[in-house]
Amino acid sequence: MLDLSQQQKAAVQYIKGPLLVLGGAGTGKTSLLAHKIAWLIREYDAPPARVIVIANNANQARLMRSRVADLLGRHIPELRVATFSEVGLGLIQQRLDALSLLPGFSLYDRLDSETLTTRLLRETRPDLIGLANAVSRQIARWKRALITPPIEREMGGSTVAEISAWLYRRYEQRLRSANAIDIEDLVRKAVRLLTTDATLLTEWRSSSSFLLVDEYERIEAGEHELVRLLIADGPVLTAVGDESQSRGESDGHADNLARLRTEHAGLRVMHLDRNFRSTGRIARSAARLGGSRRPVDAPQGYKRESGARLRVLQTRSKQHEADSVVAALLAHKAHVGCEYRDYAILLPRVQFAPLIERALQARRIPYCSHGGASLSDQPEVRDLRAYLKLLCNPSDDIAFLRAVNTPRRDIDRSTLEQLMNFAAGRGRPLLETTLDPELAQGLTPGRLTVLHNFALLMRTLGERASHTTAVQLLYDLILELRYDEWLRDTCNDVKIADRRMQSVVEFIGWLRRMAKQRPEADLRALVTQLSLNAALDPDEYETTTEGVVMMPIAIAKGLEFAHVYVVGIEDGWWPDVTENDLDRHEARWLSYVAIGCARESVTFSLTEHRRASGDAAIHPTSSLLEELAPEDVEWSNSAAEPAAAEAVLGHTILPTDRISPRRYG
Repeated sequence: MLDLSQQQKAAVQYIKGPLLVLGGAGTGKTSLLAHKIAWLIREYDAPPARVIVIANNANQARLMRSRVADLLGRHIPELRVATFSEVGLGLIQQRLDALSLLPGFSLYDRLDSETLTTRLLRETRPDLIGLANAVSRQIARWKRALITPPIEREMGGSTVAEISAWLYRRYEQRLRSANAIDIEDLVRKAVRLLTTDATLLTEWRSSSSFLLVDEYERIEAGEHELVRLLIADGPVLTAVGDESQSRGESDGHADNLARLRTEHAGLRVMHLDRNFRSTGRIARSAARLGGSRRPVDAPQGYKRESGARLRVLQTRSKQHEADSVVAALLAHKAHVGCEYRDYAILLPRVQFAPLIERALQARRIPYCSHGGASLSDQPEVRDLRAYLKLLCNPSDDIAFLRAVNTPRRDIDRSTLEQLMNFAAGRGRPLLETTLDPELAQGLTPGRLTVLHNFALLMRTLGERASHTTAVQLLYDLILELRYDEWLRDTCNDVKIADRRMQSVVEFIGWLRRMAKQRPEADLRALVTQLSLNAALDPDEYETTTEGVVMMPIAIAKGLEFAHVYVVGIEDGWWPDVTENDLDRHEARWLSYVAIGCARESVTFSLTEHRRASGDAAIHPTSSLLEELAPEDVEWSNSAAEPAAAEAVLGHTILPTDRISPRRYG
């Protein structure tokens, strides 16, 4: 622990009771957790299986495993590092009967949930279908907060909250009939189990000695309740958090850091006041933009007291912005002699990526992009996942509706409507209903034959699943569907078809790796894990990349780079900092994360004319930048940036509009 401060060492070795460590960006909170895990295993001789670590997302869980392995010099497979969702899933799988779930239950991601919400509105209030996304988000927020809205038996209101309350019970009923839960249910139902099942709670507590939780300020009310249940008379808690980024008591969000401090009388609180990462100017600016709800001082110790001023590039257009950002990066690299891997370009939205990619490609700069359209969200992968989910759970109507017409089987909407009405009237799943003799009375023989053939295909594949591997079954499915031929027939360009088929190949590789990592898992277990991975949408970040890193700001938390470029900070492209408390907090959190990643320098860009939806141009104002201290900011019109880059390269910069960007969602 030679590289830790005295404060960190004290926190690492404190195991007498629950501990909360507070500190800002760059103060070493996550490093402290990694060192504590290593210390518990190496020095305290704690069995790795009795140490539980909960990270905020899947990517941070991977990074934590990697850091601990580096500290110990070996990988520790018994160490349990997971997200809250993974912890919840593990508890649910131990008590399916208590939740009226059958093996092979479906796990709905957010797109599945919105699809179900849309279907319910189409059946009951088709005039409100346009609100399906907002209603789905509201239901998800309630579930994360452990709130059950009052039952609305009649639709009497017009607000999203009133519509959501009215639909909530119907949504839950449809999940039960489909033998499904959604991603927000994982923590909520785990809390319910631990509250009602004393045996399960005792088993969990007795199987663990230490619980470590990262980024406590970001957790939801349900996750806080899960922690509270797990540590009562159980494992010793160590939590780290950033008090300046606590959400506070607004928009349904509880201040869980404050709750943790008040609910545990024996909780010890330690503060980290030294910034190990950033210069003083960067740390002060991050604290200023963080927008704390309470006065929280910036750390007093810095790697360097001042450092370079934060730079703002004012550009004329999106294209000029992309060229200027990349040119400024090139000029800076030539001046200071850094490697490309020392630079990160952070984006408020993935829509900014294609132009930046073109500019990087035009200058032949190596780069690695993260956070675009994930493999699990590609339509061809969702098609195949729907088949696998339906094989494991024949009651999953959402999976049925996607699979039944992919590839096209000449089943029109009228036929599907008849099938859905027939199934609803009998309270049975769609797949089972396709073979009901009475269905023939309302369908033409041709349509009925197509439905029968689909049901027989699923039955055949289901029988095959019992004596073949999941990977082989997926191969068989693709061959049975002639999926590659269908892609070539339906895509306008053979290159598009080939690219989509490449996604299928990557999906097969993903399933093969998962099956190799979990040789004991059957098809149901693997499909559940696939669904969880898709719902969490992990985008694996490889720390050994040799190029410039480009990613959305939201997934950059916990990473650090010598030099950071933050694109598009003008108002209107970040969450609206004036609309409501939730959006204001999210905008400040993004700016805090972006600046907090930097060790040496930060450069922002804003654009005079950036076309939004429609034709309106956004004037380059930034409420966030206006809050920075004037002496900490250097403004530039960026007119000289491309010329400076040309001087570095020794040739004229190529036009970027001839280079195709990678696929981004």
